[in-house]
Amino acid sequence: MKTHHLKLTALSPIHIGTGKDYELTNYVMLAEKDRSGNAIKKLFEFDEISFYKELNENDKKEFMKFASDSSPYAIFKLYRFIHDRAQIARGISFNSVRVADKVYNKYKEGIGQVVQKESGNKSVFNKFAIGRTYRTPNNHQAVLPGSSIKGSISTAYQEALYKERRDYNDVKKRMLELDNSNLFKNFLISDALPIKYGDVVNYAVNKKRNKETRREPMETILEFIAPDSEFKTTVVCKEQLDFGAISKSCNDHYMPIFQSQFDTESDEFTKQALSDSFIKDYENWKPKQNQFLIRVGKHSGARAVTVDGVREIKIRTGSGREKTEDQETTIWLTYNRPFGWLLCEVIE
Repeated sequence: MKTHHLKLTALSPIHIGTGKDYELTNYVMLAEKDRSGNAIKKLFEFDEISFYKELNENDKKEFMKFASDSSPYAIFKLYRFIHDRAQIARGISFNSVRVADKVYNKYKEGIGQVVQKESGNKSVFNKFAIGRTYRTPNNHQAVLPGSSIKGSISTAYQEALYKERRDYNDVKKRMLELDNSNLFKNFLISDALPIKYGDVVNYAVNKKRNKETRREPMETILEFIAPDSEFKTTVVCKEQLDFGAISKSCNDHYMPIFQSQFDTESDEFTKQALSDSFIKDYENWKPKQNQFLIRVGKHSGARAVTVDGVREIKIRTGSGREKTEDQETTIWLTYNRPFGWLLCEVIE
């Protein structure tokens, strides 16, 4: 049994989905000045019960009137009610996240506004649900779950075994069984705790990799771990596993995908969507001998989570039809950077 200590550095934004959102009933956005006088936009998360307790008696009655009414207009009024008492929410907040200017401006413009009209004059309100990234429940710090890191490494190692054995059914038996025959039962990795990190809320934008399109790109609002954030974790490799072979499998699997982002032949429209700083930092970058690359979290792309040689990626072609490809056709970006790239460095 061997123990390895790793330092993890986010090369790009990372979002570990939880299935839960920030909702307009448990957050407000405010602009506050830092020590230099610059306006910093932030989301402040609060508990609705604590918020209610801070209200005066008249406001408590009004809050309960809106909260007990299920009509869309009552929900709209509740959002507006909370927004107009943002300083109360700020005072009891237990978590805050920086917010991109575009999200903040849309929030201020859209809060309480009807965003479109459907048939029958039914009003549809902008709910501004924001996808959360994974945090510890006690101190609300963003962390990288060991299960996410292990899953990413497992995909790469499956690919290495498949290229060696050419029998994916055998690989699945060795790597995906739930009993003790699973080879990765001997690979243990703890949750990665922050050394330093930043978190940001911004729009994630979906763009075509190999096809020019005039339609507006799909967007969603996400909370994510900012690039250059650093974490630490511990890996334990038991019998039958060679950590050197595992780390090599990660570079063999993920580096071609990483490098393809800058190749205009394989990804015709990806490079032009990337920020100049990301291209400058990573177009010719390679990991050092004690480093390996993985990709974690939401919007990592289908190639990253499937095995080369047996992958079958379903692509929707419209009108309910699908086709199978060996590559995804789109890429998700925020701040013109792709999601999910994480550098692992052995530090013992």
